[in-house]
Amino acid sequence: MRALMKPNPPEAQKKDSKLIYVLIAAAIVVIAIFLLAQNSHSGKEQITITNSAGKQVNIYVEVADEWPELQKGLMYRESLPEDEGMLFIFPQSGNYPFWMKNTLIALDAIYMDANGTIVDILQMEPCISDPCTDYIPDAEALYVLEVNKGFSERHGIKEGDRMMLK
Repeated sequence: MRALMKPNPPEAQKKDSKLIYVLIAAAIVVIAIFLLAQNSHSGKEQITITNSAGKQVNIYVEVADEWPELQKGLMYRESLPEDEGMLFIFPQSGNYPFWMKNTLIALDAIYMDANGTIVDILQMEPCISDPCTDYIPDAEALYVLEVNKGFSERHGIKEGDRMMLK
């Protein structure tokens, strides 16, 4: 004699379809997180600094190359990811002092000449109210890279190292 299989009751079918929907939703969330992680540097340029030990340090930067951007910089930002910064590109080489008025995070300012060679590194502190310190470099520069304070030290970046824009 053969045993007959009972069909799934409607409640079991509903549970199965709910499980399928939950699994599909979870898969969509995982894919979305993966895609967002891949594009976390979207809209930013990548620069590479090769330090004196030969290690390449990649940094994703916002480019400030027009006066409104050059003047505002990283003002009012509450944080900056470790591998990101702002690259200031000036119209010509010069001695460009920076100040930290309304800048909420401590920064390294990495000054580079027209060849991308680092000519000075200054550590700058936040300043909310006047008077704010002027940070004056020891050499002329065409580029200034702002990154989190201590970034240069953590990555072995020193004067004489080179930057390349990719």
